[in-house]
Amino acid sequence: MKIGKILFILGCCAWGISTVQGQDVQLSQYYNAPLYLNPAFAGTAENTRVGLNYRTQWRGIDKPFNSVSLFADHNIEPYNSGIGLLYFRDQQGSSRLTTNEISLIYSYSIYLNQSWVLKPGIQAGFVSRDVNYSSMVFGDQLSNAGQTSATSIDALASGQKAKTYGDISAGGLLYNESAWFGVSLHHLNRPNQAFSAGDIAQLPMKFSAHAGYKFYISGGKPKRKNYRSTETEVSITPTFLYKKQGKTSQLDLGTYLTYDILMAGLWYRGIPVAKNATGLGGSEALVFMLGAYYKGATFGYSYDYTISGLKGNGSVHELSLIYEFELKYKKFKRGRNVPCPKFHRRYQ
Repeated sequence: MKIGKILFILGCCAWGISTVQGQDVQLSQYYNAPLYLNPAFAGTAENTRVGLNYRTQWRGIDKPFNSVSLFADHNIEPYNSGIGLLYFRDQQGSSRLTTNEISLIYSYSIYLNQSWVLKPGIQAGFVSRDVNYSSMVFGDQLSNAGQTSATSIDALASGQKAKTYGDISAGGLLYNESAWFGVSLHHLNRPNQAFSAGDIAQLPMKFSAHAGYKFYISGGKPKRKNYRSTETEVSITPTFLYKKQGKTSQLDLGTYLTYDILMAGLWYRGIPVAKNATGLGGSEALVFMLGAYYKGATFGYSYDYTISGLKGNGSVHELSLIYEFELKYKKFKRGRNVPCPKFHRRYQ
């Protein structure tokens, strides 16, 4: 392995293990991971849905970063409530720094008028982190000739290898039949992630804001109640997602094109005038997405084309699979569904 890549991986591991600058994993298909984005999305499907997200990042290094998310949520319509269950697992680099989180989520719908709905949500999670120090390279194991075989005497190498803590998050959505706006605050309790006893490495609180508007070309919203549209949906949905955590901020800006059961998306990720905490430029990636819907199942694939200084570390791929259980025909209820891009939405 080249010394540059060794130092790069060391920097990533140190960032996630021993400092306060740890960052949450970002998913390109953020609306296909609704509960990970904002707890207020729990219960925004017609009834019950389950989903899987998988992301593999930086395939050019020896140990790529891999993330898996599993979620399920249910809309309890008689009580204007939504419940959700989220499991998230992330494994990073040569240290195999692994994070497992399981969360329970609750949301509640407040109907402001005939068009607008306000939906707050809260999330309580339990997190377990562990690391394999034997696969890491510490500074005292490097020389001008490269990596040595000496055993590290770094205090971190002999420290605690596991950490558990609770995590609290909250969010809210405001939406009607065409537009939505949401905010979320993750890690409200700023949990201590430090592995070594007596050290403090608080996870920074993450703020995110996301919004969009769905423009119908055909197959739009119904003009009267109890009407099921049979016209093919063709729509364009511009969206954005802004995130800030610690010293790092990021913006995803793009649009979805929906044609019946097919969807395509294109986004730009970055803030050109800014630099992140690593000193790299603010432009990060172009994201391309394709997806399809079939009998209740939605499949999505996205590819991140890196345009930052990290482009030499390889490709980024992401897959999503969502299944929504079919319901018998129900009376149309205005404003209940969030018009976020999704294939299974059919106005009644």
